[in-house]
Amino acid sequence: MNSFKLNNDFTLKVYTDSIFDCKLKCEAITISIFKKSFFEQKVGLVKSAATTFGSNVEKNFAKEIKKLPKNFELEGQCIVVETGKKKPKYLFNIVLDFIDPKNSTKFESLMKKSLENFLESLNNYSEIKSIAIPLLGTGFSSGPVNSSINILLDRVLDFHNKGKMIHLKELHLVNIEEFKTQLIVKKLNEILKKNAAPLDLKLESLIYQKEDNIDELECVCKLNDNMLQKENLQNKEKLNFDTNQCSWCKQKLKNVKLIDCGHLFCPSCCGDIKENKIKCLIPDCSHNNDRTNIDVAKENKIEKICEICCETYDSLKVLEKCGHELCTNCFKRLFESKPQCPFCYTFYGIPKGIQPSDGKMSVINEKFSLPGYEEFSTIVINYRFPPGRQTENHPNPGKNYSGSNRTAYLPGTEEGFKAQKLLEKAFENRLIFTIGISVTTGIEGITWNDIHHKTQIRGP
Repeated sequence: MNSFKLNNDFTLKVYTDSIFDCKLKCEAITISIFKKSFFEQKVGLVKSAATTFGSNVEKNFAKEIKKLPKNFELEGQCIVVETGKKKPKYLFNIVLDFIDPKNSTKFESLMKKSLENFLESLNNYSEIKSIAIPLLGTGFSSGPVNSSINILLDRVLDFHNKGKMIHLKELHLVNIEEFKTQLIVKKLNEILKKNAAPLDLKLESLIYQKEDNIDELECVCKLNDNMLQKENLQNKEKLNFDTNQCSWCKQKLKNVKLIDCGHLFCPSCCGDIKENKIKCLIPDCSHNNDRTNIDVAKENKIEKICEICCETYDSLKVLEKCGHELCTNCFKRLFESKPQCPFCYTFYGIPKGIQPSDGKMSVINEKFSLPGYEEFSTIVINYRFPPGRQTENHPNPGKNYSGSNRTAYLPGTEEGFKAQKLLEKAFENRLIFTIGISVTTGIEGITWNDIHHKTQIRGP
């Protein structure tokens, strides 16, 4: 664990662990949750939260959402709920939205807003002296790690330097991936050295232990201003922070390890090497003994982790276009509703939703005008759904839901008629509505999906 004591009242602790199984018990922990799905997401941290704390967390979250004003902008807000446990007592839910990581300006703006709201929310809870938070936006969203680190540390240190940390004594920066921990420690060291902070920092931390046929070697991670390097004096192994590709799983990462034979491996594959007591995962590598690594791998069943459900499998399904991997169960579940890679958003066909199949869409052209379009008629769209029962593709199969009647409006312009045709196509593909918990009522039923509509003649 790396501890950075900024003053007598506030300490930053950085280490590798699960946010739900921290080495030091905190009064609260933090996760990110997506605006459109909330706890229906059931992947990553949200799935772990639901598993760890049970259904009460989801119910408490729905109650807090119900208290918010109509048309409240949720994106970037922090919704706090009680977990029902002594520690952590509180779960801080930072509401994010899917943003293309390539859109750096929008990504940075959302992350800054989210972290500022998170830090402000902490001051409302005098009993919270310690809280754990992962590197938000870099998991399921696949956001840029370095940028996320810079934003996180900039917001936290600025908040602390301005004397706004009223009650908090410890902030735990906890990540399941070791390389993120290393990069955070490196960046903190650079910032604090530059500012000449009078801190007693340990600049060496044990990162990795390698088991060999000859003896056990210990690698130490050394921090300085320019790079983070791991070196073993006996075999001169190095940790390379330039972007490289793992020779086995083909992931492009900054934390890959160069071994004696010249192959590069990510931390996960390095763990496979250690666990299976082999020298290299590449079958025809001259570094191997007479027995091939494939034979050893089969005997020891090298497993891979699905980054969606976090379960381990002997093999994962590789997506053809982008090369990302996930388990067969997650592939079927995600691609049934939306044939899109959950990591890079590459499409693999026409998306299909879970909108009830017995709904009707009708369109008429009325003579009245919408504000700002006085010279044009109005396209009135009506959606009707009878009461029904959730199917296997819905959150709670077999549960009844009420019928729904919704009306939307478009100006009778050329663009309006084009939008009408697109909405008809989207309705045909069952994308306009879904089954979920309404943000306004907190009741599960037919709700709008991701396609915004104008539902009032006057106003939005």
